[in-house]
Amino acid sequence: MSTLPETRAYGVPVLTMDPAQPRAEAFAVAGDTIVAVGSIEHVREVTGIDPVALDGVVLPGLIDAHLHMERGALKMLSYVREGASLDELLRRMDETFDDEDWAGVEPPTLAQRVDALRRFQPYLHEMGITSAVDPAATPDELAGYQEAVRQGALTVRTVAMPYLEIGSAETPDVDAVIARLAGVGASTRFGDDLLRLGPIKVYADGEALKGQALLEQPWDESGYTGLSRLDEAEFDRLVQWCAANGWGVGTHAVGGAAIGMVTRAYARAGDAVRERGFQLIHAYLEPSPETIALAAEIGVIASLQPSIIWHNGSGLRAKLGDRAERSNPVRSWLDAGATVAFGSDGPFFAFDPRHLMWQAVTRKVAGESEPLSLDEAITIEEALHAYTVGAAVAAFAEGRRGVIRVGAAADWALWESDPTTGEIDALRTLRVLRTDVAGRTVYARGTSA
Repeated sequence: MSTLPETRAYGVPVLTMDPAQPRAEAFAVAGDTIVAVGSIEHVREVTGIDPVALDGVVLPGLIDAHLHMERGALKMLSYVREGASLDELLRRMDETFDDEDWAGVEPPTLAQRVDALRRFQPYLHEMGITSAVDPAATPDELAGYQEAVRQGALTVRTVAMPYLEIGSAETPDVDAVIARLAGVGASTRFGDDLLRLGPIKVYADGEALKGQALLEQPWDESGYTGLSRLDEAEFDRLVQWCAANGWGVGTHAVGGAAIGMVTRAYARAGDAVRERGFQLIHAYLEPSPETIALAAEIGVIASLQPSIIWHNGSGLRAKLGDRAERSNPVRSWLDAGATVAFGSDGPFFAFDPRHLMWQAVTRKVAGESEPLSLDEAITIEEALHAYTVGAAVAAFAEGRRGVIRVGAAADWALWESDPTTGEIDALRTLRVLRTDVAGRTVYARGTSA
């Protein structure tokens, strides 16, 4: 058989995340697409070339389904020295958790935004990340992403969720948001595999540690149940308009009452929920079993971030006692059949996927010796699924990314060993040796890609 154009074949253990063929011993890439997966003999037969042996284990490229990538890049410019190691970057981002994203006196220029993305993306690739969903992209951030594409500087495939803040001077109410969206001339899913518009971002409640998550039961004896940032009727009106006009909706909903309100509105949006990637974002504090079941039934994506509960777990225990133990109920979401997409909410929270998968498995939280209830723990395989197959749904790349299979995008990472076979604590220090996006090497350990 003749050799396919630009074909490269690799002999290496492969964790495919494809249930039809969970593991393989070789795969091949032609251009930006995977063309063969299976035994070494099979790949040789398909391609006509001998696979090159690689040391390590190949996984699909990870997808961070909730990463403020451009804001993280700008924060890096402000607080991290050029040439810093990945470990130093992660440490500095943690040390500057409460600091402003941008330390400059003037707003960042378009050139600074692109420069920041150029410098920041290699760190993501070093962690095996090949795609991201930016969950609240302002007009300036959208311009930054577009310019990065124009200059050939965007190497992390990006879904950008437009954010128009309801209550701001520019968009004081739902009518103003609708008017802005109607005038865009495009809607959710517009774009290509490198840069695509996602659902719009909306806030239903506030932050849990500030006592703003909207709960069904009061936070304390005062009777206070949290902050509602949107009237239910107005939110429903916005959701129905979006569903009828090609837009998806991703809603920040932390507390059970907010999660319930959002899910009820989504349930009236019909097929648009699945077609336009409607998301429940965070959804970690006391969602009811009935709400979880309804959200799963209608196809809502549960966009969950283990990083938040790692950071907030101790404080929630102090505020809510035993009520906090099942916070971030990933097990419940999975058991209900929901699509779970893992992300980080970086740079505000930890965004190392190794650490976050470890957290979802162990349920450990910062500053505490005892984990949260293990009734909501998941397996490492399920955590990887949420960072690949599940997150690919949020990135409008189901079946095309997050898997190693014939026809899928050639987005993959070579890890030094299999994260599913070692001790769970070892996961946090496993190294990625190489990362490819669209068949091009964007990171190689010890070299400049």
